[in-house]
Amino acid sequence: MVWPYHEAPQALKALSPHGGDEDWLAHVPYWFANTYISWIEGGNFGVCDVSRHEIADGSVVFIGAHS
Repeated sequence: MVWPYHEAPQALKALSPHGGDEDWLAHVPYWFANTYISWIEGGNFGVCDVSRHEIADGSVVFIGAHS
């Protein structure tokens, strides 16, 4: 699931280390968490930084920021 950052669930937004420059947030379920997702991890989505956060249930949250 991918949201514009301001529409993402608050609990997931709280993971962000970006300090207000966030653009989007993606929640990847555990069964897909170890798959390379080029538009997220390849830097092709128009952002400068993407942080990766592993969740206790095995899923992963990616947060993209523009600076």
